Amino acid sequence: MRLADLLDRLPEDAVQRTSLSDPHCDVYNVSFMTPEAMEHPRGDVLYFTDSEILPASVADDRHFNCVVVDGGVAPEGLSECPNVNLVWLAPGVDLFSCYNAIQGAFLENQELIAIVQRLLAAHFSNRGLQFLIEEAANALGSPIVVVDTTYRYTAFHLGNLHEDDTQLARVMSEEIANEIVLEDAISYIRDSKIDSQIARSKGPYEEHNKILNCRTMTSAVMVRGVCLAHVMMMERTHAFTDLDREVFARLALFVGQEIQKSEVWGPTNGELGSYFLENLLNDRSASVAVTRRRMKVLNFHPKPVLYVVCLHAAGEGLSQMQCEHLAAQLKPVLHHSLYTRFHQNLVALISRDVDEGLTGQTEEKLREVAALNDLDVGVSNAFSAVTDTRAAYDQARAAIRLGSQAASIDDRRLYHFCDYACLHMMEVSGRRMNMLSLCHPALLALMEYDDAHGGELMETLYWYLQLAGSTARAATLLTLHKNTMLYRLGRIRELLGMDLTSGEELFELQVSYRVLITLGLFRPRLKVTREQLRG
Repeated sequence: MRLADLLDRLPEDAVQRTSLSDPHCDVYNVSFMTPEAMEHPRGDVLYFTDSEILPASVADDRHFNCVVVDGGVAPEGLSECPNVNLVWLAPGVDLFSCYNAIQGAFLENQELIAIVQRLLAAHFSNRGLQFLIEEAANALGSPIVVVDTTYRYTAFHLGNLHEDDTQLARVMSEEIANEIVLEDAISYIRDSKIDSQIARSKGPYEEHNKILNCRTMTSAVMVRGVCLAHVMMMERTHAFTDLDREVFARLALFVGQEIQKSEVWGPTNGELGSYFLENLLNDRSASVAVTRRRMKVLNFHPKPVLYVVCLHAAGEGLSQMQCEHLAAQLKPVLHHSLYTRFHQNLVALISRDVDEGLTGQTEEKLREVAALNDLDVGVSNAFSAVTDTRAAYDQARAAIRLGSQAASIDDRRLYHFCDYACLHMMEVSGRRMNMLSLCHPALLALMEYDDAHGGELMETLYWYLQLAGSTARAATLLTLHKNTMLYRLGRIRELLGMDLTSGEELFELQVSYRVLITLGLFRPRLKVTREQLRG
């Protein structure tokens, strides 16, 4: 600690006069002067002694720090030495109360070091923000919470606060249950301009919080000059001490580091919007009330039709810098949207008017960016409730997985979940049963016939079904003469025992083909775009 800080711990009016050459030198211990110590005094110790055993001089290469307790005169010339700091106590001052005040500062400093080391270990354990807050709250013995700038609780540790019948316990229990600061508390924060006072404060901001009916200590968590959250500690079992203030000031820095570990810190049209979207993507059962309140705080008012669009790169995924470049390329289509980096993907929550949807222009831009950057793009079904964002993200990811493996359709790297919902259904069913049992026996018999005779009836029937029963278009696609196509269809009808005029039979055959493709038992040799299928 600095010598000047130690001297500030002495009782009021305890110092009569000083002769300080360097009040900012570092001191790490306090001791009574002994004859042995007088011969080789240490420069990092503050000595207590009477004037009779003060040294006549000290070496110029180290400090000599001393509190003179009897008011006597120092040896001539000692005060003029360049590295000597002398403090004379006033007559009648209790020597031991002064010594204990200084000693207490060192004991407190050791406790500070121990707690900071504990926080450092929590930070490098990579167990997340919640674990860091638990360690800090347990070390200081006070409840601590982290609230983001949309007033959502992102981490908290209240200890046994629930056992109390106090206003603090009641308010905190209600807010934690709702995962967000309640309206009256938000109004109090705004009306009292607490955020502005926190920003102006040189250290942790302390006040008596009227909502909680207790004293609180709050610090802003700043990342790259942007406030992303606030950390608050509540006075409960003991009054705040200097140790609490020292640790708490450091805690805000640790919280900032933890936040930067999260993928929330990525490209978006605002860090808070990114944070909001990242939480939606992580929450499979988002609260409607909490989500609405957070959208209100964010001033985010999406249009009625929503889509989740996911841009995925094979291998290690997208880095933050890559996501930033992609977001810039997609800027024309990301209006009324939120976007962020999530699980090494660039994920956007896009909103559109009912009569607008995802236009052809938007889809072409997505394809252009995908081709330029070697990406696959998944698009969810349209939905209306923001709380369904996670489910829509799962659809977009499933569309990429299924679409990129599609056997016959070339979607040019833009995959809509609605086009692959049947395959997804089969994927889910396959986890509970043998999918081959869903395949029509007649199509299995046709496949066995092809295998035995080296035929192409399976390929012919597949494309006939894909082209909505158009003999001419199927013949053109397969480069067959019309008579050859008609002959094959006649043979197929004979082997299947179907005339291929029943919609129910055609549906069963289409489903059966999807089963065989999913299981890898059939793979069409051609691949076409959906535009080609539509003719």
